[in-house]
Amino acid sequence: MWKDPIVEEVRKIRQEIEAECENDFEKIFRLAMARQQRYGGKLVPSPVRIPKDDNPLPHVERA
Repeated sequence: MWKDPIVEEVRKIRQEIEAECENDFEKIFRLAMARQQRYGGKLVPSPVRIPKDDNPLPHVERA
C-alpha cells in the first residue's frame, strides 16, 4: 500500500505532541491554544462560506 509522506509526517508529529502531553487531551488542547496565540498572525484563516441559495433553509419563511 502506498504511503503519503506528508500524511506520515503529520502522524509522526501528532504522536510526538501526544507523547509530550502524556496523551492528556486537556494538555494537548492548552498546547494548541498557546501555539495559536503565539503564531496566530501567521495562520491562514478559513474562507468565508457563502450559501449558494438566497434561502438556505427553505422551511423557514423570511419577513
